[in-house]
Amino acid sequence: MSIENQNSKIPIFARALNGAIGRTAVWVSCWLLFEVLALTVALGWLDWMTSALGHSYAPGALLSDLGANFRIDHGAGLSATSGYAAELGAMLAFLAMVFGVFTGGGWLQVVLERTEGRSVRRFFSGSARFFWRFSRLMFVQMFVLAFFGWVIYETPWNELVLGRFFEVPEGDYSSLESLDSEAVVRRIGWAQDGLFALVFAVVSAVSLYARTRLALHDTNSALWAALCTTATIIRNPVRTLRPLALIFLVDLAVVYCCGQVLSSFEGGLNAETGLATIAIIFGIGRVAVAARHLTRGARYYAAAYVSRDLVRPISKPDPWKESIGGPGGPRYPLGEDDEFAAMVRG
Repeated sequence: MSIENQNSKIPIFARALNGAIGRTAVWVSCWLLFEVLALTVALGWLDWMTSALGHSYAPGALLSDLGANFRIDHGAGLSATSGYAAELGAMLAFLAMVFGVFTGGGWLQVVLERTEGRSVRRFFSGSARFFWRFSRLMFVQMFVLAFFGWVIYETPWNELVLGRFFEVPEGDYSSLESLDSEAVVRRIGWAQDGLFALVFAVVSAVSLYARTRLALHDTNSALWAALCTTATIIRNPVRTLRPLALIFLVDLAVVYCCGQVLSSFEGGLNAETGLATIAIIFGIGRVAVAARHLTRGARYYAAAYVSRDLVRPISKPDPWKESIGGPGGPRYPLGEDDEFAAMVRG
């Protein structure tokens, strides 16, 4: 039985995870770069905590809980530092989005090329190659999410759902005091949040497949790729969304397990806790973050596998066919009668 036939019997999400795991240098590089962004906020908190604690507290006294006295004594400093961290976090969140766009091109360059070796070099070459195309797609995604956010949380929801279905008076949309109970108010909030989470997941899936389509066809129109991808997902919802859902469950399971282990260690924190326990807690947190980057790469593998089957080729030559050439540079196809092609295939 050929390798292709064997692989066809393996679920796509399993093949995708296996492919991403095989690119250890790539997802570890993404993880380390992302850690640098997080370190920016952490160092600000560390600097303030060092100055606030000074020599006024016994070592480890505030390890498990800062306590009410500390929060009262340093309330102004906590508030100022939290505000600074929030502003910096907002900027870093945008940088994280840009970072996601950047790494998306790298993953697809690695996934779609048939050459082996120098995966990190090819990764960053692909990141630069597709960055501007994927950036335009990111703004399309942000616009769509903003529109659905307005629909779900603003006027359309208030007038169509609250006003007509629940008969809430027009001036009572913010407080919902006219409803029968607090439980109904909570359920409405859960429904809104759940609906937006579903929309966010679907829009993210469309964006992922649209990036893959842009890379697969080597085209430039982000909007057209998004529209074509939406049509493909509507026609094939199970084939396109199931691998991503299963990878998400794997991601969720890893985060849940790490959280459970962290809870068991954090519950025993006290003034006598040693550095080994702190190092273990820190390491478990880093494992959870690293797993997210691994599964992100797996999503690109899954999208590429599915897109190869569902996305029709365009009239222009396939840039990802068997070819040779430097990473990010021109590709030279290997013809059937090419002696060098015969040596490469052999």
